[in-house]
Amino acid sequence: MQSFQSILTDCISMIFMNSIKLIFSKFSIFSVLILVNLMSLSVHANQAQTASPMGSNDPYETYNRAIFDFNMGFNEYIGSPVVNTYNTVMPLPAKIGIDNFLNNLTTPLSALNSLLQGKTEDGLSEIMRFSINSTFGLLGILDIATPAGLEDKKEDFGQTLYHWGVWKESNYLILPIVGPYTVRSLAGSMVDSVNDPLYNHIVDVDNSDRALIAGARGFVAYSKVVSLVDNLKNQPDPYVFARESYLQYRTNLIYDGKPPVKVLNDFNFE
Repeated sequence: MQSFQSILTDCISMIFMNSIKLIFSKFSIFSVLILVNLMSLSVHANQAQTASPMGSNDPYETYNRAIFDFNMGFNEYIGSPVVNTYNTVMPLPAKIGIDNFLNNLTTPLSALNSLLQGKTEDGLSEIMRFSINSTFGLLGILDIATPAGLEDKKEDFGQTLYHWGVWKESNYLILPIVGPYTVRSLAGSMVDSVNDPLYNHIVDVDNSDRALIAGARGFVAYSKVVSLVDNLKNQPDPYVFARESYLQYRTNLIYDGKPPVKVLNDFNFE
């Protein structure tokens, strides 16, 4: 008779293999060959990267400042009151569960982008993370993968473009209500929205449901940083502070938390 540990191991292995099949079941042999070549290209691109992935200038500053002021007004009169009500009324365990659930839905896309960047170990880790949290974690409401050592990687196609060497530098851009991007990350998010393996291979939802999920994800992300928005008003130039903070955040994502020292050369600390 099988032991509980043996049964659990078999279950995890079955879930792991089924997840791989779900994500890649519609990939043709030609697509796989392209994927292998892109992985090879990403390795060479990683070795060649030494400069900052962000543009040193802000060519859209006039437009960006106007949208920034609009977003700050929206935050003050609409966004902040709504989110503060959510943060006050919603119990902490419920907020954590909602955040975990929505974050789990992004894991297959992160896995795919990890593989496209040649990070095979990270990609397989993300697949295992999604499998465990979606089953034993009650559709991701409970994050049991992180304590098990399967950390969230947060990879997107904007990062993949940089790793391929397609977009060496990218400029800062702000969208109304949605918030900051780089041009690269905006283009990447459009590609991600069309090729998300979650919706293409795993769950069956219509466009309105996808829009609802995306809106909920943005709302929850906003609810976690809304308290920091008020601090912008105390900065000498709130726009510049917000811009540099976001560009450093994206740079940190691109380099997996280990940006090269050379990235800091653009800043004057004197």
